[in-house]
Amino acid sequence: MASFTIPNVRIFDGEETIPCGTVTVEDGNITSVDANSSTTAPTLTLLPGLIDCHVHCNSAAPTALPQSLRFGVTTVCDMHNEYPNIVTLRKQIEEEGDCADLKTTSFGATVENGWPGPVVLAHSNDPHVLAEVATWPRLKSEQDAKDYIRERVIEGVDYIKLMHESGTVMGAEFNMPSLELQKAVIDEAHANNLIAVAHATCRKDTLDILGVGVDGLTHQFTDQPPNQDVVDAYLKNNAHLNPTLTAMGSLTTEGKALQEQFAHDPRIQHLLPENARNNMCTCMDFAKLPGCTVDNAYETVRQLRAAGVDVVV
Repeated sequence: MASFTIPNVRIFDGEETIPCGTVTVEDGNITSVDANSSTTAPTLTLLPGLIDCHVHCNSAAPTALPQSLRFGVTTVCDMHNEYPNIVTLRKQIEEEGDCADLKTTSFGATVENGWPGPVVLAHSNDPHVLAEVATWPRLKSEQDAKDYIRERVIEGVDYIKLMHESGTVMGAEFNMPSLELQKAVIDEAHANNLIAVAHATCRKDTLDILGVGVDGLTHQFTDQPPNQDVVDAYLKNNAHLNPTLTAMGSLTTEGKALQEQFAHDPRIQHLLPENARNNMCTCMDFAKLPGCTVDNAYETVRQLRAAGVDVVV
């Protein structure tokens, strides 16, 4: 493992800032963080590697993990991907280096005609995409849930991802797993020492999936403001929230101005190809239900944070 020293840098350790200091690494571990006395302000800042808790490295895009690392993200959590893509990405990390580390659920716990199939298929008729969707799980029974978890354990996943999307926010109606099926998936995940997280974008879906014991949510709802039931449900499960506020702003299109601002920041133009910059400026625009607003998401995050719920990004 590598040993080295990084001298004369501003240091942020996640909680406190050292105006000027030195970090020593021995055999791959930080062994000391020391403040220096210096009359010259450092020009560089050293901080812990960032973790992106919600990505989709679709089709094992070879730019995904290197680009994350270029932006200071040392670990990404893929939240639904075909297992052959995960194999390809793991191989890229092993052979190329200079990539963010990858945590994964592999295939999410999907059902026939359930999320995200209808949206994916509505936006693409690419044969490759159709072939990938055809490999997704189509869970129906408690035995399916047990088989699904067993397969994920063999694949070496880090957590289990459930889909609990009714389509409410999108003004649609999607096929959903029953709560009995969702509980079977969650219970089997827990029996195998895996946490279970879930996609949900409306308040009712969020409360329902928390009610059967999920450990965390991978989005924040936008259709209604929070209420005490939401706070209580999170606290009862000791659940965490990954609010994906940028995605929610893209869903309602209220985040477009910020998307444009960050995509065209002059400091990062050399790190972004044109297609990536264009993608950053394009809103998903899925939220069709009247009253959906990203302010509902922000207010929920404020209330959950104040109540002591872990909010991760």
